[in-house]
Amino acid sequence: MDIIIMVLLLSLAVLIYRGVRRGWILLLWFVTLIAVLALFRYHVTSPLDLSF
Repeated sequence: MDIIIMVLLLSLAVLIYRGVRRGWILLLWFVTLIAVLALFRYHVTSPLDLSF
C-alpha cells in the first residue's frame, strides 16, 4: 500500500509539472488522500501481536 501511495504522489507531481487540467489533479489528489487515510486507519486499528 505504501508503494501505491508513493506512485500516486509521483504521478500527481508529474501531472502538476506538465500543467494538466485542474480536474485531473484534484481527482488524483482525492484518490491519494483516501489511500493515505485508509492506510492510517489500518495502522491505527490493527492489533499489536506482542508476546513477551
